[in-house]
Amino acid sequence: MAAPNDSGEMDFLPEDSAPPENSAGIGVPEQTVWRVLAVDDDAGFRQSTAFALSGLEVQGRPLELLQATSYTEACAILGREHDIAVILLDVMMETDDAGLRLARAVREVLGNAEVRIVLVTGQPGLAPMQSVMRDYDINDYWTKTELSVARLHSLLTANVRAYQQLVTIARARRGLQLIVESSNLLSTSRTLQEFSTRTLDEIATLLEVDPDGLICVRQAHAPQSEVRIIGAAGRFARLADHPLSDLPAPEICAALQQAISERRTLVLERATVPYFPASDDDTGAFAAWVATGRPLEPTEIELLHVFASNIGAGLHNVALFSRLDRVAYHDELVDLPNRHAMVRAIDLALERQPRLLSSLLLVDLDNFAGTNLALGPEFGNRLLRAVAQRLRQALMPTVQIARLENDVFALLGPREQIDADRVRGLLDAADDSLPGITAGIAELDLRDWRQGGLEALTAAHMTLKLAKAQGYGGLARYDARDEDAAVERFQLANELRSALAEELIYIELQPQLELRDSGAPGFEALARWRREDGSMVSPASFIPIAEATGAIVALGQRVFQLACEAILELAASGFPQARIAVNVSALQLAREDFVVQLLNTLSTYNLEPWQFELEVTESLAMHSFEHAGGKLARLREAGFTIAIDDFGTGFSSLAYLRRLPVDVLKIDRAFVSEIGEVADAHAIADVVLRLGQRFGLRIVAEGVESRAQADWLSARGCDLGQGFGLARPMPLAQLIDWLRARTAGDATPRR
Repeated sequence: MAAPNDSGEMDFLPEDSAPPENSAGIGVPEQTVWRVLAVDDDAGFRQSTAFALSGLEVQGRPLELLQATSYTEACAILGREHDIAVILLDVMMETDDAGLRLARAVREVLGNAEVRIVLVTGQPGLAPMQSVMRDYDINDYWTKTELSVARLHSLLTANVRAYQQLVTIARARRGLQLIVESSNLLSTSRTLQEFSTRTLDEIATLLEVDPDGLICVRQAHAPQSEVRIIGAAGRFARLADHPLSDLPAPEICAALQQAISERRTLVLERATVPYFPASDDDTGAFAAWVATGRPLEPTEIELLHVFASNIGAGLHNVALFSRLDRVAYHDELVDLPNRHAMVRAIDLALERQPRLLSSLLLVDLDNFAGTNLALGPEFGNRLLRAVAQRLRQALMPTVQIARLENDVFALLGPREQIDADRVRGLLDAADDSLPGITAGIAELDLRDWRQGGLEALTAAHMTLKLAKAQGYGGLARYDARDEDAAVERFQLANELRSALAEELIYIELQPQLELRDSGAPGFEALARWRREDGSMVSPASFIPIAEATGAIVALGQRVFQLACEAILELAASGFPQARIAVNVSALQLAREDFVVQLLNTLSTYNLEPWQFELEVTESLAMHSFEHAGGKLARLREAGFTIAIDDFGTGFSSLAYLRRLPVDVLKIDRAFVSEIGEVADAHAIADVVLRLGQRFGLRIVAEGVESRAQADWLSARGCDLGQGFGLARPMPLAQLIDWLRARTAGDATPRR
């Protein structure tokens, strides 16, 4: 796309060309334009866009063109400008996916669902159209060569109209929600002045203007001129409870008198005068004057009419909006307030001073998903209703109860009334309606909380994860340091993805030595991460992050590929019989293509399965026995050696162990460390050794730190040992030197 030529096509402009003085939106007030953001690092394309949009109007409004040259610059503009209708977005800028990352940020980070995003690329086929539009919520997709002036005008017109419709719908939705909320808020007013002042505030919120106005009443059967100000805000606040005649603004007085006399709402150029119809003639006539500073949109006028009718129609409409409020803020399944209602309740609690008694508890029923799956959703629903009823009956009325989602309940109230131990006892007590159940509980003290209700729930949810990680019946109390740790984990997760992409992950190999003759038939591949600045990240830090985020799949594949390269290098260095053990995660084993992927990788390197040992943890092998067992059997049939890692730390069934396709048991280092510390008859390592020998399995002891431990294990028939006491993990080049030294007869086991 470029500047239009005589034929209506687009020609690129030279770098020094400038858009004409009357380009789109220049000098036009912000509220009267459609704003378009063009994001492209091509200066010629940006200038062409400005020429093409010059003088274009959509529905009587000109376009104002904003331009950005990068992802960062566009983010800054979107962060401060909230009324952009259309984004013309290039895919490739400072990075190949900068445009797609920006689209995702607009939808997911900014939460902007209304702005229309048109992807414009100069490289057809770089981003597949269908998947990109679906995955990134893109609204239109064009190549630059396809965009003539006419086509650009057409797609902008269509997308601006779509944006206008979406904004109208969103504004109406927000307005109706505000009306529902204001109806409940106003219903709590105890005096006419309080009611009217709150009404002014609600009108200002509805119209998104500052509360600046007054509300009047002419009592029933009173003379036409006897109108009194019963509530006021902004510059009129001092006139509350004064006759309207005291107001030194004749045009405002006249507008209010007209609205009351004609019983209708007036919409003026820079103000609005809502009239509130009464349910009967005995309640008087009410009207308000609110400064808007601008003409109202049609949607705002309709919402204002709805609001005015809601306030003035009496009990009938109050009941109607109460039902709407119930839909928006009530959980019908358990007959409790929902998440939205709890956020509102927390906000109200935080406004009260002092906050000495406010505490928030989140209660997450243990194994509810398993119960639902085993006994059916209807039983699950009955269980949720029984929990809700138990909490309602047992807790004081001062405690507010809500169901947030699925099986998570929230309690808000005085600390002594929602003590975690008491809630545990309530759930644990079984009767005809509710079996004894356990739950994870998170507690947040609101006394020093300085944020809002939504943030409080978010923090409590984070704390709840810590409670659930403790197992059934876990309890965790909010600590701001946990949030800091969560931020660090998030940052480390992002850094790990970059490290994988930049190949900063490498392996070290730790020998597995034969305890009888110190031969080294195999090695375990251990992932290591060295940052670009040379600092190391401990596997104890990044392995759990990889497992939690799913990056363990890419990490596992990276380690396996590096192990393949190590096998080739060992063979070239004179050690063709070397075997390398590689850990396999639960997520890897769960993938349907895992076996095929391993075999394809071996084929790429021209290697054989017998050269590798695949280690799975005991808990992984037992967690989904049929699924895991089937995958392990296929791998073993293909020629891989299968090992059970950390044996003895899980919950093995001997019947399952006999059926598992396993060749090797690895004794966990915790049991090896007991050797010499407990009596031989009580050593768990001895039990594992006998069990492995009974099943005909090869035994590897992990964490061997001393010669005494190695001798003890060897005397009891343990085949192999692995640990710092025998040989430390080494980079490949150092390992080859170590092996050559041993072969030459001048090496001793590394300590």
